[in-house]
Amino acid sequence: MCTGLTLKTKDEYTLFGRNMDLAYQFNQSVIITPRNFKYIDEFDGKEKQPKYASMGMASIIDNFPCYADGFNEKGVACAGLNFPQMAYFESDIDDDKVNVSAHGFIFWVLSNFASVDEVKKAAENLAIINHPLNENTPEATLHWMVTDTTGKSIVIENTKDGLKVFDNPLGVLTNSPSFDWHLMNLNDYLSIKPTQPENTNWLECELKPMGVGMGTKGLPGGYSGVDRFIRIAYLKSQIDDPENLNIAISQFNRMLQAVAMPVGAVISEGSDDITIYTSCMILQKHEYIYTTYNNLTPHVISMDNEDLDGCEIKKFEYIDELKMEYQN
Repeated sequence: MCTGLTLKTKDEYTLFGRNMDLAYQFNQSVIITPRNFKYIDEFDGKEKQPKYASMGMASIIDNFPCYADGFNEKGVACAGLNFPQMAYFESDIDDDKVNVSAHGFIFWVLSNFASVDEVKKAAENLAIINHPLNENTPEATLHWMVTDTTGKSIVIENTKDGLKVFDNPLGVLTNSPSFDWHLMNLNDYLSIKPTQPENTNWLECELKPMGVGMGTKGLPGGYSGVDRFIRIAYLKSQIDDPENLNIAISQFNRMLQAVAMPVGAVISEGSDDITIYTSCMILQKHEYIYTTYNNLTPHVISMDNEDLDGCEIKKFEYIDELKMEYQN
């Protein structure tokens, strides 16, 4: 399922990341794809290499970096989130457009563009094709959230009505239905607020709040894409920009924990959907931070500590074992 989030700080840092909610692991790890990495374009058969180095959580299939989320050296970031019953990709290539597969979309974004505006412009001539990488890897049903160091964000969706690009004023995303539907649906929650309701009288009966948090009565608490969208949008809308980066990282992870899935909460086809990892990318510092379901210790990997002019994908160990720090 999944939830995406952006957050800016008062000292001009931009954070972007997501919860990855799945019932299985997908051989994921943090990777860096350098500028001189060579690959064969799946549509024209030509050897190519990225314009920009990229980094993120991915699985490497047939020597191709299938990113789930990541960013590039220019601070453009992208994540793919499940878009069930809505996603539709073209079956045939379009000779008049740039053809990109769904599994290669994030790599295409990270390899080629230095801003959200550039991605938005390129999407005007884009065809997203249903073109599985191999017979064992069907295309995922996805839509995508893109952001950059300015905090500007867009959502890209391809349905039977065609490809649409939405400006994302909230900087959040979950799953189906479409993004414009989610924005319209928020109007039903105008009464939700963080402050306490005032005492009132019904005839001669005085009504008083029974404890704190009564202003949030009616805020959905489920794990559906609709409920999580409302919840993360509410949380994002109620906070000021954090004072500094350390506070922002803590706030970012707390917000995503509020929509994370524990074992037993959601069962799909007999298996538990859980938040297998949470990512937090600091776009100006080129750092990727992740925690996993079993290991809440933040692991930080810096793109700037690596050779971005290399030729080979570098893979970092995915650490999913509980670690604790003893104080006595």
